[in-house]
Amino acid sequence: MAVHAGDGIFFEIISEGLANGVSDDGSVVVGENNSGGFVWTLDGLEEIGGVAAIAADADGSFITGDRSFPSGDTAARYVAGGGWTEFGGLGSSGCDSSLSSAYDISSDGQRCVGLGWDGCAANAFLWSEAEGMFELPRIGPSATRADTISGDGTIIGGWDQASNGFRRAAVWFENAKTGEWDETLVLEGTFGNPEGYGEVNGSNGDGSILVGSADGTSDATSGGFMYLADDGVVNIGLLPPEQFPYVGGALDVTEDGRAIVGFQREGFGGGQAFRATYWTPETGLVDLKEHLNELGAGIPAEFTLAAAQSISDDGTVISGWGYEGLFFFQDAWVVILPGGEPEPCPGDLNGDGRVDGGDLGLLLAAWGTNDPAADLNEDGDVNGADLGLLLAFWGECP
Repeated sequence: MAVHAGDGIFFEIISEGLANGVSDDGSVVVGENNSGGFVWTLDGLEEIGGVAAIAADADGSFITGDRSFPSGDTAARYVAGGGWTEFGGLGSSGCDSSLSSAYDISSDGQRCVGLGWDGCAANAFLWSEAEGMFELPRIGPSATRADTISGDGTIIGGWDQASNGFRRAAVWFENAKTGEWDETLVLEGTFGNPEGYGEVNGSNGDGSILVGSADGTSDATSGGFMYLADDGVVNIGLLPPEQFPYVGGALDVTEDGRAIVGFQREGFGGGQAFRATYWTPETGLVDLKEHLNELGAGIPAEFTLAAAQSISDDGTVISGWGYEGLFFFQDAWVVILPGGEPEPCPGDLNGDGRVDGGDLGLLLAAWGTNDPAADLNEDGDVNGADLGLLLAFWGECP
């Protein structure tokens, strides 16, 4: 594990494997390595089992991911301190060893979306604790998949496969009156992409901003896009390619839509090259590693940021995967931009966002010990000095 910092930018390779998602508030990164799912915070890495942790809710209290069972791999939800709940599949059997796969979770952790199997028929699903798993409607004759859900749980994005096998960018809207879900193809009929080929990968809190990958008839209508509920499609595009063929897209977006992260892949087979991408109205689409190093991040030349998978609501925390040498050997990474480091709150021993009687009780219970959680001044002894610090921060955390 390597850590590099420069000019207020925090960069860390947090594990081998993939970093798949960031909580809305940026405090938690989730991913997968050879041991299964993991959760990363500034306090370190925690393994939570399962096959993979894919996405987190507002603050990491709920996580969606995948679990493995003799009957097949299944999408599931993890509750911090409470373990996993498995969803199963859409039918009585799955396809080969898979019943379902998770892709995203709402901000309150109560709705999850992904790909479910009914036999070997693949369908987008929505899961909730109250209703369980059910299939979302489809326009095309073949497969669908749900890749993202808005923070409020009312908009779902993904793809709907056409009869020719191409994916079309799809969005499902919850009808507030009936509770039913309606589907639309958001790129269909757009200039240079009349069939609407592509997929929706990310959403902001209320679904008014969606991002994804377009597959139009030219570079000008391919690559990343942003869909605005009020203004339609905005092309993000592609970086100038260094080799052929090449594809790219947008994977996630901030709450206000002013920062978008994604990827670009170029070349064939083992010679493929990847680049994580970053877009703002001010920078346009840029290579994320080059952009961060221009700001002083000091990311080593030999390490490639391959894909930026997720970004926090405020745009200060970005996570993804990369590699040194060949892309087969992947590492999970996180970047925290200036202003993104959590404000210190000494004395908040139970992590509820305020210093109060609950924290005082925990400190007194550890009195006279060397418990590091209560040893606020880190002198090896929980005593009056620590009590003074706790009282100095009494009240709401900054």
